[in-house]
Amino acid sequence: MSISCEEAFRIIEDSTDILPPEDCPFENLVGRTLREPIKADRDLPPFNRVMMDGIAISQIAWDEGIREFSIDGIQPAGATEQKLNDKHHCLEVMTGAVLPLGSDCVLPYEEIEIKAGKAKINDVITVKAGVNIHQQASDFPKGSTLVQEGTRLTSREIAVAASCGIGSLAVTTKPRIALIDSGDELVEINEKVKRHQIRRSNIYALNAALISLGIPDAEMIHLKDERENMEIELRKVVERTDVVVLSGGVSKGKRDYIPNVLDSIGVKKAFHGVKQRPGKPFWYGNIPSGPTIFGLPGNPISTLVCFHRYVKPALDIMFGVSNTEPNRISLTRPFTFNPALTYFLPVRVSEEQKAFPVPISNSGDYASVVPTDGFIELPAEELSEFKEGYNAQFFPWG
Repeated sequence: MSISCEEAFRIIEDSTDILPPEDCPFENLVGRTLREPIKADRDLPPFNRVMMDGIAISQIAWDEGIREFSIDGIQPAGATEQKLNDKHHCLEVMTGAVLPLGSDCVLPYEEIEIKAGKAKINDVITVKAGVNIHQQASDFPKGSTLVQEGTRLTSREIAVAASCGIGSLAVTTKPRIALIDSGDELVEINEKVKRHQIRRSNIYALNAALISLGIPDAEMIHLKDERENMEIELRKVVERTDVVVLSGGVSKGKRDYIPNVLDSIGVKKAFHGVKQRPGKPFWYGNIPSGPTIFGLPGNPISTLVCFHRYVKPALDIMFGVSNTEPNRISLTRPFTFNPALTYFLPVRVSEEQKAFPVPISNSGDYASVVPTDGFIELPAEELSEFKEGYNAQFFPWG
């Protein structure tokens, strides 16, 4: 008996636990999920930082009417701070340099004229203390949390970690994942394909999705539609993995052996069949103290939709990802869907975060989703027409 989309994910959510942390060296942090906060090891910026190339002066001198300043030297970036000993003088300063002691404002070269060792300032400009200076600790004082636990690490967060001198971080252990497609009709992409065959594509789509989540090393397996061999291979797989994602073989056909094979090797079924389109035959279960098993329908759109609607959120839970608030966008025009099923509608997303529906002819029409950005979830309701402006949850492909 099929269950609702909401109930299916609730079952998955309730049976999914966070994986333990491990220490990860700096060079391997990309895509990993942080299990400790990154804190500032010193003030940011750590000193009063010059923001423009020019000269540093004292505002007191300006207020006294001084408009021409003798240049005492240069304060380059990366050098120990110098001192402005005479308030009627100035120092040339470079962007990123520490502000010289005794000065409190920076005037860019565009506003001054330098001749014969003196800097003459245009009288019409306004000068005040602090101008063009990035004040020490104005971004974050020492000890501030810069990146929260539960963040998936990208170039931005890694730049922050590097600036704090962090050589390694506690991150979530990577799950051991097996991707399995099944079907005698499938051939490898570099093989000659016959008229009655199709090339493997689902498994590469799933692997690409995992790579984008920071899991580049999933095991990829193909199984023929031969029950005894399936049972032998799946027994081995469940002994060495934390997550198994299957594509195909879960429908009601005579050669859809996967549900029975999983039962025979001790996998406990949680549900088989969800009131949704595409992806109605979706199967889910687990082995106590063993891996979680996702049985995705083999049609390409069904595989993609079920991965992003169920598998990815489950992996986020395993990783301890904290930023998982639903993303909602609005329909640009009405859309009608008659069956009492949750419908996953591919959409293009505008700059204004509006959803343009891109209906597909069937769940094997994978080429039609290329111009789309993801899909929205239209829940099973008594009313089958979703009006313009309807606010729906959005699931991006990437």
